Amino acid sequence: FLNMYEGRKQAAEITGARLEAKLVGEKLAAALNTVYANESNFELLLELADNVGGYGYQVRMDNGTRQISVENSAWGAVSVVVVCNNIEDFLLGSENLGKTVRIYWVENQIRVVNA
Repeated sequence: FLNMYEGRKQAAEITGARLEAKLVGEKLAAALNTVYANESNFELLLELADNVGGYGYQVRMDNGTRQISVENSAWGAVSVVVVCNNIEDFLLGSENLGKTVRIYWVENQIRVVNA
């Protein structure tokens, strides 16, 4: 009985972490789309959580598919689509998360870097 309870508890925690990861992706996608819509003289500073559901994670942008992936070995990858297609590919790992990131235009592309 206890093993079944632990299994269900772990599944619920991972499901919660996946939902939280989706929110991280949505937050970043909204910021990217906002910078895109406001054009070249606009930038945003954004704070991303250093962990999701107690797990470390990374965020990857693939401009070819226009997807942001929030990834971790516990829950896999959760993807969010962005509207614009001129975002420089990026990878935000543990060294970038929990800090402020800057989203801005440079040479007709949107870039995401540490602030």
